[in-house]
Amino acid sequence: MIVEIHRVRSFELRNLLGFDAPQSVLDAHRDCVDKSTAIWLGVADGVEACAVGVIPVTIFSDRAYLWLISTRICEQHPLRFIRWSKKVMKEVLSLYTGVFGLCGCDNESGRQWLEWLGAEFDPFPINSGHYGFKIPSHDLVGYRING
Repeated sequence: MIVEIHRVRSFELRNLLGFDAPQSVLDAHRDCVDKSTAIWLGVADGVEACAVGVIPVTIFSDRAYLWLISTRICEQHPLRFIRWSKKVMKEVLSLYTGVFGLCGCDNESGRQWLEWLGAEFDPFPINSGHYGFKIPSHDLVGYRING
């Protein structure tokens, strides 16, 4: 499998969310994409597999909100996905001193992904069944990938 990472300005949401995704879901995700200062698109053998983006708290903020859209390709190839993610996070954390966000209580794969990236979770759920998390920049400073 050939995995590529592309920094993009935009991408076709339906390729990741599905062509049957409700308009309300597309609109919510489009809002995140439109507000992002940086977006990375993961492609596996020419197929869009995931996208990660960051939205700064304010225009001059050194912290950003992290979002992810992933497909089953990422769940089927978790080691490749985490290697890809760590490369992206290294770049994200060169732009921002830390990232934060929300993860659904029932989102096992999302929580595992964030834990791999060094996320620290709030002890109690907030905001309608979501856990807050943060990833400080020091967690990935020394990370290197061979090959």
